[in-house]
Order: sequence, then C-alpha cells, then structure tokens
Amino acid sequence: MIEIVDYITNFFGLILILSKYLIPFLILLTIVVFIHEYGHYYFARRYGVGVTAFSIGFGKELFGYTDKNGTRWKFSAIPFGGYVKFFGDHNIFSDFNREELRKKYTEEEQKKLLAFKPLYQRNLIAFGGPLANFILAFFIFVSVFMFVGKDM
Repeated sequence: MIEIVDYITNFFGLILILSKYLIPFLILLTIVVFIHEYGHYYFARRYGVGVTAFSIGFGKELFGYTDKNGTRWKFSAIPFGGYVKFFGDHNIFSDFNREELRKKYTEEEQKKLLAFKPLYQRNLIAFGGPLANFILAFFIFVSVFMFVGKDM
C-alpha cells in the first residue's frame, strides 16, 4: 500500500515540476529562439535570399504552414532550438562551391542563393539572429525598469 502512495506522490510531484518549471522554460525558450531566427529571416528576405523553412524546434514537424513566398513555417518535436533554411543551402557548414551552384541553378534562382550575395549581406544575415537577441534584451531591461522600477 505504501508503494502505491509513493508512486502517486511521485507522479503528482513530477506533474508539479513540469507545470511550474519546465513548461514556462519551454515557452520562454521558444520566444527567444523565434526572435533569434526571425533576425536571420528578416535580413535574408531583405536582401532577396530565398528562405525555404523557418522552424522552431528540430526533428519531425508537428504542425506548420507554407506562406505565399514558399517558406514553410513549422513547429517541430524537439523544442530546444530552431533554424532558418535558405534556398539552395545543402551543406550544414554552408561551404559553397559556386561553380557547382552555377551549373545546378538558373540565373533567376541564383539571385535567391546566399552564396551569390555580397560578403556584407551574408554577414548581416548571419549577425541578424544575435542582433535580434540584443534588441530583445534591451526591451526586456527597459520594460523592467519602466514597470517594476529600481530599489534605492
């Protein structure tokens, strides 16, 4: 009888831990990852780079939709991170062989490839994620000081 009570107590303790700590952590992590990845997405779209996927999480897609630009917006099974996949980006290290890409894609498609963008645009696309996180942190600090105040 005591063993059953222990199992029930442990089960409800686990539910309490999940609802009090893990779920808020996952919600906060999802927001931070979304802001970060949106920074990459924003600069990619601004400079005409094709974006084929915007994912919150990794692994199997749970749900999503495709927008008018052909970007697949999705939530995936493993919620610890995310990614933006650019058109024609086949190598995880983004090591581009331009001659191979010239043969594989038409001139119109090459305009949407990250590999054919100037270096400053590629750098801004890469820096867009951390920049978005800095902006988010700034707004969080400003909000805390505005609405909570500061002890003297």
